[in-house]
Amino acid sequence: MLFVAIMLITACSGESTPEIIESHEVKGRYLSTDLRGESISVIHEDIPDVMNAMRMSLRIDGEEVVEELETGDIIRFDMVRTNVGWFARNITVLPDDTELDLPVDLQEVGRK
Repeated sequence: MLFVAIMLITACSGESTPEIIESHEVKGRYLSTDLRGESISVIHEDIPDVMNAMRMSLRIDGEEVVEELETGDIIRFDMVRTNVGWFARNITVLPDDTELDLPVDLQEVGRK
């Protein structure tokens, strides 16, 4: 009986999948990945009625393949707000000639 109670407590205390609050398809420029591989730094375009274009650090899931990304790559991704923060998911590299709509002060940041 004690073993079952311990197993139930352990199962209930495990981390659950973050609850998605909102999701936006965004274009931006990849800058870097943190040393632990848990987040990426990007410059992204405006998300109307949500936030202005900016440089931002976003968490990534273990499923996201970012080792192949290079500083300056133009990317499209889903910017997902969850109950534990913002994530970048479904990252894809776009052609180098893809235009980004960025404010003047961000246009050259991270360019190849």
